[in-house]
Amino acid sequence: MAEKYDRAALYHDKVTLACEVTLGLLLEAFGSFKESLRLIGGLVPRYLAPTEPAHVGTTDVDIVLDVQVLMAGEDYSSLRNQLKKAGFQRLEKDGKVSSWQWQLVTNAVPVVVEFLVDTGNPKEKGLVSLDGEEISACRIPYAGMTKDWFVTHTIRFQRPDGAGISTETIRHADAAAFLTLKALAMKHRHEPKDVADVVHVLRNYDGAPTSIAEQYAARLNAGQFAEPLQLALATLEEKFCSDRYTDGYLKDGPGRYVQFYETADEEARALELRQVSGLVTEFVQLVRARVGR
Repeated sequence: MAEKYDRAALYHDKVTLACEVTLGLLLEAFGSFKESLRLIGGLVPRYLAPTEPAHVGTTDVDIVLDVQVLMAGEDYSSLRNQLKKAGFQRLEKDGKVSSWQWQLVTNAVPVVVEFLVDTGNPKEKGLVSLDGEEISACRIPYAGMTKDWFVTHTIRFQRPDGAGISTETIRHADAAAFLTLKALAMKHRHEPKDVADVVHVLRNYDGAPTSIAEQYAARLNAGQFAEPLQLALATLEEKFCSDRYTDGYLKDGPGRYVQFYETADEEARALELRQVSGLVTEFVQLVRARVGR
């Protein structure tokens, strides 16, 4: 995986902007396939909650590929050539060349793009090869929910080749899909950045947390992807909400959040721990109240 920093101070606007430009150039390189791409991961909060306070940013671009669409095209060599023509190269790390991680140096910033593919089986690991050699995608449980659960957003970016400003329409995970995938990630890894992303969206998305809870509950009641939605909700409950053994503000969800932002003042830290726990608890309770209506 691309490097994910565990402190907010290590993220920079210049790098996030380079990620956005890289995303635009990637869509351009994919040509007729680009409408099948879905953006997930740390760049999404930039678009879900674009108002102040600004999201801390990201260091990479996570793209879910629709393998069926790509296979129907049956022209991987063309896609491979288009990526290379746009300046993308397979990432080389520790002497090994990746087929699912590609890199583009944008405005002097090396940006890693990770190609991902849906798997409905959490135990299914590894890569899915698209051409048997140079292009593959890493399996991510339930990433396929973004095929239908997405939002479109137009980005405008200054081209690094000096040719002016380009415009692209991106398709990124909507609020419910984003929270689900982030919560599922939290269950299997312990990245403070995941917590920070979830809290940022729950705090700053328009009408949140109520608006997201309504969307989330509607998805649960509809039955599609019910298993990961329930598992994600239970994970948020486990990591942020009070139970018979532990008060929510003492759990590792709020704890990782204040670590990420390096809240040093004892009084401010105590307040933030309780506020983060309270925010996620409110979201979970709102969803639970609406499920089954």
